[in-house]
Amino acid sequence: MGQASAAARSADVGGVSEEVLRRRISLVLWIVVVGNVLFAFTDPWLNPRLVWPLAWVKVGVIGSQLAGILALRQPLRRNAAIAVGIVSGSGGSVGGLIAGLLVQDPFTTPMLCTAAALLTAAVIPWGSSAQAAAALMNLVAASLTVYLVGGFPTAREPILGMIVVSGLSVYIAHVLARQRAAEARATLALQRHQAEVAHVLRVSALGEMAAQLAHELTQPLGAIANYAAGCRRRLEGTAAASPELIDVVDRISREALRAGAIIRRMREFLQKSEPQRRSVDVNALVREVAELIDGEARERGVAVELDLHRDLPAVEADGVEIEQVLINLARNALEAMQGELRPPRLAIETRVVHPDSVEVFVRDSGPGLPNGSAAAIFEPFYTTKARGLGMGLAISRTIVELHGGTLAATSGPAGATFRFTLPVKPPASV
Repeated sequence: MGQASAAARSADVGGVSEEVLRRRISLVLWIVVVGNVLFAFTDPWLNPRLVWPLAWVKVGVIGSQLAGILALRQPLRRNAAIAVGIVSGSGGSVGGLIAGLLVQDPFTTPMLCTAAALLTAAVIPWGSSAQAAAALMNLVAASLTVYLVGGFPTAREPILGMIVVSGLSVYIAHVLARQRAAEARATLALQRHQAEVAHVLRVSALGEMAAQLAHELTQPLGAIANYAAGCRRRLEGTAAASPELIDVVDRISREALRAGAIIRRMREFLQKSEPQRRSVDVNALVREVAELIDGEARERGVAVELDLHRDLPAVEADGVEIEQVLINLARNALEAMQGELRPPRLAIETRVVHPDSVEVFVRDSGPGLPNGSAAAIFEPFYTTKARGLGMGLAISRTIVELHGGTLAATSGPAGATFRFTLPVKPPASV
């Protein structure tokens, strides 16, 4: 007859929804209702002199449970649902105590209260704290029944047993809450992974579209350059040709050729191919990347500064992959400086610190790295961007390490600095 009550917790336990919590509490209340109805049919045989007093007690218990069930049919929040469970559970516990005192039975009510504690631990997902409060209320009702009916010598051992069972119910609730929390975390991680995979697929599709668009744009840009060259030859053949007009035509031709070169490099960057190691001029790669990001940098008002070592030795590398690393670092720097009050500045520097390696530095004037994130930013799926995938730096580090180099990051008041090294091309065999 005893029904457990719970102390409310403000947050969901283990990701359990409020609807599931309401249903589980309602299920336990229905079990109490059915149990009291069944006990009412046995009273004429077991307690013929107390049929009506026990009937009124059971009516009160059933009424409190049905009121709770009706309330839980509404879209209550978690705290409100647990409050309903507390009120209904209190009615069940008090009814069990009164019934036990009426029939002078020191065992039935304590047994039911103890069973109710185990039932709530297994069915209602409210965690160990709420279960501890429920088990305590049931333990108090059961202990009072045993003590008031049988006295202290009789009550000592049953109370000790009920304490053990109540503690077991709290442990069960604790274990189940941890399992639910682990399942919720695993589900969330799976959903995030699926979203990340979907994003990668969209990026891949966009890359294929961009490669096709670059292919389509190459021909009209070449045609523009050819038309500009033809116009220049015709202008040179006329006596009225002005140097200013010829200079404008030359600029049109140069810009068309420059745009074509940028698109050609984009196609090479997006092209799916096996890594090809060859002698690479890192300074040339830096200049190409600077041209690729020039438009984005100008839109953001960022000044791009290049400080390239004059006699930089060649390295043995896949030029497309190193370009990818440089683009990732440069675009991260551009995004990091967005909204900064001080003038944004992106600096890319190459140098030879050791005879056997080339070092590249990418510096920005942004806010720097979050505290303690210098190592974490290279972990897969770690990102500080609202819509970031968190794979750019992880892929960049993998590329650099596969080339035999290292990639690291430092931060200071002036901004963040990313530094990676590449081994110098080994000397050719004589």
